[in-house]
Amino acid sequence: MTTSGPDPDQSPRYDPMPAAPPLSDREMGQPLARPKPVDTAFTLWIANAALSLIAYVVTLTLGGDALREAARDSARASGGGGLSEADIDTAVTAGLVFSGVIAVAFFALYLLFAFKMRAGRNWARITLTVLGALGLISGLFSLLGGGLDAVSLVLNIIQIALIGTAIFMMWQKEATHYFEAAKRTG
Repeated sequence: MTTSGPDPDQSPRYDPMPAAPPLSDREMGQPLARPKPVDTAFTLWIANAALSLIAYVVTLTLGGDALREAARDSARASGGGGLSEADIDTAVTAGLVFSGVIAVAFFALYLLFAFKMRAGRNWARITLTVLGALGLISGLFSLLGGGLDAVSLVLNIIQIALIGTAIFMMWQKEATHYFEAAKRTG
């Protein structure tokens, strides 16, 4: 009896499929291990944000009267323009409230970038680096310009140290590997 089709003894043999590559920690549902430099940078950014907020509140508290006096002097020097003391106080208060809203918004964004950086988002690391570099430049110009009282001088130096160290920590080799791994598994 004859059968049609290939002879089963002569059919080609196929090797089994190769094993899949091992899953990363993130693919297995485990978070990617954060290296120490990233945690340190995060802590420094949070400390700097808190220090900035404290410095802003102190400036408003101690500088509000000086700002009102400067506005009065400016109004007198320009002829007054019909502004009463109440008008000057209202304008200064509105300016302080507006600057407070802007400061809180920047504080919130700063915290968002710090938390996203800690989560491995490279865009947040780059954003913090750019904002930090601008802060360093501003702080250095403030130091070189002089005219800072003792408290402002100390706060400025502390903030320069915090920002500079945080940027340095974010760009360490171990941290860079973390951001690259987070991007691949992201």
